[in-house]
Amino acid sequence: DGDLTKVSYDDWRKKYEITDEDIEAMRQISFDYNPKFSIVIPLYDTKISFLRELLDSFENQIYTNWELCLADGTGEGSPLETIVREYMDKDNRIKYEILADNKGISENTNAAIRMATGDFIVLADHDDVVPVHALFECAKALNKDKSIDVIYSDEDKLETLKSPRYGVFFKPDFSPYTLNSANYICHFSVFKKELMDKLGGFKSEYDGSQDFDIVARASEQTEHIVHIPKVLYHWRAHRNSTAQNSDSKPY
Repeated sequence: DGDLTKVSYDDWRKKYEITDEDIEAMRQISFDYNPKFSIVIPLYDTKISFLRELLDSFENQIYTNWELCLADGTGEGSPLETIVREYMDKDNRIKYEILADNKGISENTNAAIRMATGDFIVLADHDDVVPVHALFECAKALNKDKSIDVIYSDEDKLETLKSPRYGVFFKPDFSPYTLNSANYICHFSVFKKELMDKLGGFKSEYDGSQDFDIVARASEQTEHIVHIPKVLYHWRAHRNSTAQNSDSKPY
């Protein structure tokens, strides 16, 4: 009857989410332009199971021209090192650095950005996951329009890989007016490396809202900001995450 309030997210997923056939079709596509994506992730006391699921989600990507840059603020003797090096032994696209000390999310992310050699910087959190077609969709968008400087997508939430996904956020296309009232862009944002260099990376004085600051400053430098209206990011909800508890990061 046209009343979208009666449609559950599970119902929507059954109708619109990609199938195994879709995935296989994507694997057969060759792009004329194959940009390199540098996924930059600051690690800090990351739960081992979450880290494995994060790494697996990038290892499973349909699009293969990427590198994963991990900056570990946990410090010397980090228990994460063994896990990361296990993956590095099998995949030379993974880079890893243990930082001398934890300087906060902005400076730790900047350390990961300094490791990057790609054409685009992809931002993701250390406990989240992405679907197999996330980078494919970004490459597809860039093949349609090489002038794009920033890409963002829709997102939802999950607690475990086996639990139901919920809290979907179908975002609007880019609007500077909407951005002035809230950071609706947030997760799975992609920045042209040249633009990120021009911005000078993240500013530690905005830790906690560093992603809002970087998007706001980017919007002052370019209007080539594109929304992919697909759920390309799964935000982990747990007691230490703002996805579930807005008081988890009072700073």
